[in-house]
Amino acid sequence: MPVSHISLATGAANFARMRAFYLEALAPLNYVTYYDRVDFMLGLKPVGKFPDFWLHVGNGEQAAFAEGGDVNGRPGRTHVAFDAESPEVVDKWYAAAIKAGGVCNGKPGLRAEFSDSYYAAFVLDPLGNNIEAVHYQRTNPW
Repeated sequence: MPVSHISLATGAANFARMRAFYLEALAPLNYVTYYDRVDFMLGLKPVGKFPDFWLHVGNGEQAAFAEGGDVNGRPGRTHVAFDAESPEVVDKWYAAAIKAGGVCNGKPGLRAEFSDSYYAAFVLDPLGNNIEAVHYQRTNPW
């Protein structure tokens, strides 16, 4: 599976500065805003393509950010999503990741909050990184 997108946790205190930086820095690469909650999450995409770069304050760990990081001193989890060929491949990936010792961070299913064509599953790896397999039903333009 190729990488579908990446998401960087910024911490609440850094989000506005990181948001402004990436909006400006990625503009020459023809990136435009796909999703924007100015105090929480920003999703960017190349014109005519799917969103592949995200910023967020933290994966539900905003309190840890306010104190300077998680128990390992990191500012937050890294999020990597792998592009899957079908929902069935997402399901198989999820089962294998759980069997390998991953922790469920979202069972396979449609994610209507992002798009009605976004089928994904999420697993935390042994270091707590949020790993995802996603299938886009490519008939729905972004």
